[in-house]
Amino acid sequence: MTHSIEIFVAAQQAVAAGTPMIPRSANDKEYFPQDWFADRVSALGLPFAAQGRNSYPDFWVGDDGSARVEGFEIKSLAFSNGRPARRDYDSNSTIPSGRKDGCDVFLVFFLYTGSRGDPRPVHSLSIAHADLINSDHAVAAAHINEGIDGFGSYGDGFIRDRKMYRFPQPYTIDPSGLGRCRLIVPAAWAVADTRLAQVGTIDRKIVDEALKSYEIHLDGSTGATAKRAERPDAGQVCRFDVFEGR
Repeated sequence: MTHSIEIFVAAQQAVAAGTPMIPRSANDKEYFPQDWFADRVSALGLPFAAQGRNSYPDFWVGDDGSARVEGFEIKSLAFSNGRPARRDYDSNSTIPSGRKDGCDVFLVFFLYTGSRGDPRPVHSLSIAHADLINSDHAVAAAHINEGIDGFGSYGDGFIRDRKMYRFPQPYTIDPSGLGRCRLIVPAAWAVADTRLAQVGTIDRKIVDEALKSYEIHLDGSTGATAKRAERPDAGQVCRFDVFEGR
């Protein structure tokens, strides 16, 4: 069971109607796409719960208000001068993946125009199963932020090792989707819905080696070293179907 299709259809209709995202203030860099998404889910009558900052995903959408059915992580970038502001996006303190606590997770990714406190028209919208970004569920679930004490000349300093992860944003992976609204799901789901038209497929190939650990030095001159190991699933292809609304 997936609510992603009805959420996508409602979102695409809102984009077609010119419904903009409204910043809470001129300095709002985070909440306006979340508010826009929440309005779409509310209009569908689906129960959902927002999580706190730095939690993954941003929303759980469920059937009875308590059961976690699917997660939705919201990200956005400005679109100007004919291109997205960046080819990647930041995931603060959390490794993104397509599963969390046994539930599927989607990345809802907006490109928008406008700035400051003005309404932000939606230029492009991608609702993609987050396995498109990263399918290492176990590694993502085991993520931790470390704290190291004993730092500094008197030994009473503390290093807060809070990681920032950077991954390609969906339009780097699916550039033909610029200016459009698309739903991207695992091909194994064999989605068939009269409201959707399949417009393509995307293959993501598992790399040969996994990054297992890295070492950094605090002397300011020694570069980081990385340790890698061969992946047992190296070379496997994860295929995704790409849909637009009819």
